[in-house]
Amino acid sequence: MEIFMYQKALAFFTKLYNNRDEAKYYGAHPMKPKLPTRTPVKDAFPRATPESVGIRSEHIYAFIKELSEMTELAPHLLMITKDNRIISETEFYPYRMDTWHVSHSLCKSITAIAVGLAVEDGILSLDEKITDIFSKRAFSIDFVRQKDITVRHLLNMSAGCAFNELGSVTYEDWVEGYFSSNLKFTPGAKFFYNSMNSYMLSAVIKEKTGRDMFELLYERIFLPMGITEVCWEKSPKGITKGGWGLYMKLEDTMKFGKLFLDGGVWKGERLISEEWIGEMTKKQIDTPDSMNLYGYGYHVWMGAREGSYQFNGMFGQNLFVFPDIRMTVGIYSGGSEFFPTGKLTSLVNHYFGDHYHPAEPLRPSRHAYGALRALNASLALPKPQSRQEKMQKCAALMPIVNKSYCIDGKNASILPVTLSLLHANFAGGIQKISFRLIGETVEATFRSPIETVTIPFSVSGTAHYFDLTENDERFSAASIAKMTKNEDDVPVFKLSVYFLETTAVRHVKIFFHHDKTVVRFSEEPTGSDLLETFSPVLGDFIPDNKALKNLLAKTDSNMLYELFDKLFTLQFTVKK
Repeated sequence: MEIFMYQKALAFFTKLYNNRDEAKYYGAHPMKPKLPTRTPVKDAFPRATPESVGIRSEHIYAFIKELSEMTELAPHLLMITKDNRIISETEFYPYRMDTWHVSHSLCKSITAIAVGLAVEDGILSLDEKITDIFSKRAFSIDFVRQKDITVRHLLNMSAGCAFNELGSVTYEDWVEGYFSSNLKFTPGAKFFYNSMNSYMLSAVIKEKTGRDMFELLYERIFLPMGITEVCWEKSPKGITKGGWGLYMKLEDTMKFGKLFLDGGVWKGERLISEEWIGEMTKKQIDTPDSMNLYGYGYHVWMGAREGSYQFNGMFGQNLFVFPDIRMTVGIYSGGSEFFPTGKLTSLVNHYFGDHYHPAEPLRPSRHAYGALRALNASLALPKPQSRQEKMQKCAALMPIVNKSYCIDGKNASILPVTLSLLHANFAGGIQKISFRLIGETVEATFRSPIETVTIPFSVSGTAHYFDLTENDERFSAASIAKMTKNEDDVPVFKLSVYFLETTAVRHVKIFFHHDKTVVRFSEEPTGSDLLETFSPVLGDFIPDNKALKNLLAKTDSNMLYELFDKLFTLQFTVKK
């Protein structure tokens, strides 16, 4: 079955590259609701100085400074807590704490909490076979291959099912796709990371309780913790995704660190048992060194510091929990890292690993704490500009004002490819780009045969915040534009659109060569970043699958990689 899945995926990406209008998807795309009105976080953490909890501000300063200089990690937001108090919080321009943010696979750990609730209620057993749970489903196939997969195997990623994330792009019924798939090995034999295991846990909860997993979690976990600005995307069949698609503010994500540190109790009320948290956060299975050196629990990664663990999502969504020193570090990012084995986790371990032991409360250090606050303030704002610099930037943009550029961008969209795939939103087909000046704002208009997307940006080069709608889906965004020159002294207009709720950034560049004008679309993370992110999964899967290797050999062993690179970097010559 996985051969069929990869064939469908290759055909789908080919259509997406040739003409986005031909990219068919099963069912309507699961749209994220509009960002709610920005309000203060409910049940917010108290704030404190690092010194008041035994930490020197210089230590936090050094950590944040080094993080900010590692541009490849692309940090968006950072929070650090000690003893249930926030001791530092950082916004990396242009991202803002008041905006919810996608957590990607970090939310798998919250899916495991829902499983724990069902187990505690006596509704579910970890050793229950999923073929028994779905025995009433009238699939056109049998369950013989999956007959030994249990809930426990889904939780510790040892189910071995080959139906993976590619299936979410090309299949409507993901449960049926899972049961139609082959197995790589006997369930329980080894670790094999697969987000569809998390989706199946969500589907299991709905099948056993008759209620959607997010509905259950909202009532019993989110609402008691004051987490109300939250949404979790659903599959085409209306089941919460489980392994990805959860949006929360970072401070609300930090609450899960507090919940775990306090053994499942929130404000004196027990929300989840201490025993279940203990099972989630202890090593249940070994993991490949390419992913993590310390093993995996129940949808939680084990950490380098003894007793520590990590909620982890691709592109740098992380919640690090250090129980012995009652610290948490939460970060939302847009880099290229996926698994805990990476620069971000190494940096956190460097500053908060086994060697680090906070002291008793220290004397206040006005100078050091002031420097820390100044650093955080500087990272949240653009670099200061003189009036002359602003006027020069404004003047440099004038050549594009009231100009239009026609291209044959059938496969181009303002929405980055990663967002298109995650949201099943394949609008696009840009045919014309035009600019007009309104006061101190320029409006860039991108026209396709079916819709128009307008992106305003400031002539001063600072971030302009706005809501962007593409194919009826609304995103909170910020734009930054400037006129510059490349290494060959060719004038270049560059527009960057930051999708603030996500990990994606869209770049549009217009190159003004002496004999032609070229428009280039690119994005961050790049297609190569995405493939590298999944390489530990694909690398483990393809070598063992002779049929798939033959399929790739018959076409081009690098076709999928080359196609991804082309999809993520599109270039067009402007029509004369």
